[in-house]
Amino acid sequence: MPLVNERELLLPALKERRAVGAFNANNMEMVQAFIWAAEETSKEIGRPVDLIIQLSPGASKYAGWALGAGMVKIAASETDVRVALNLDHATEVDQVKKALDMGFTAVLFDGSALPFEENVKLTRQVVEMCHQKGVPVEAELGKIPKIEDYFSPAEIANLRKLPAPEAVQAIRAKAGKSVEELMAKPEDVEYFVSKTGCDFLAAAFGSIHGIWDDIWPVRVDRLVAIQNRTSLPLVSHGSSGILMAPKDAREKGIKLAKGEGTLLDAIQTGGVTKVNVATILSISFIEGFVKAYQANPSEKDFRKLGGPARDRVKEKTKEYIRLFAGLA
Repeated sequence: MPLVNERELLLPALKERRAVGAFNANNMEMVQAFIWAAEETSKEIGRPVDLIIQLSPGASKYAGWALGAGMVKIAASETDVRVALNLDHATEVDQVKKALDMGFTAVLFDGSALPFEENVKLTRQVVEMCHQKGVPVEAELGKIPKIEDYFSPAEIANLRKLPAPEAVQAIRAKAGKSVEELMAKPEDVEYFVSKTGCDFLAAAFGSIHGIWDDIWPVRVDRLVAIQNRTSLPLVSHGSSGILMAPKDAREKGIKLAKGEGTLLDAIQTGGVTKVNVATILSISFIEGFVKAYQANPSEKDFRKLGGPARDRVKEKTKEYIRLFAGLA
């Protein structure tokens, strides 16, 4: 079917206390993996699964804006899954204009690196531009840092080798205070939403972009306080690194501090309705490709390496889709 407006996916999900997965695509195989994951999960659970496919400005530049968007449009036209196409983390108005020209059905404008009032002003400009074409806008409040802001590549490589509790302890020690200071303030939410007119809000609640595995607890108490200030669907960024469910915290030996919780808690009690997942899917593709090549280093047919990588992304995507549907 044709691409659908993201409002059609998120507003019902908010009422039902579930989330819709927003998965970042970087090539054809990932687009296929996301569609197939949604199709298979729909059949397995006996009800339709909605899907948001995201292209960042970087991915759009890499593929070409028309080719990237066109690939998602074609894939959506060949499935019964409802698919929205979102521009992820636009930081420039020109990027938003390109997305609108290419038929994106949602836009995330990220002004979080700007001073507060500049973020409000520029986000409002983007909202007015997008609403003229009926396209909803996600805005970002607070700042969601990157793991690279705190650790060098060599340090991250060492962290990835540690047992989950030790990695969490190390991240807490070096980044914990900073991450808390960067979280969105509940008292800013009403003003920000009223002044910008945004449709969805990515309010920082303690996640970190780029963590390689789902190990990091987030501040569900901050989410609840934010939710009390707005009725908008809330969005989780940096979701690849967030603990998926309470059982995962127990199994991995990660102790939750007061006010902390998991991604499932954020969905069921914190109003999170859209969940962005990127890093773990890129890692899954790379791992699948490398393992296929290592198993047959004389292979010259890219498809025989890309296929296993695609399958690995599909299975990881299905894990998240089931979690968002409350089936973890």
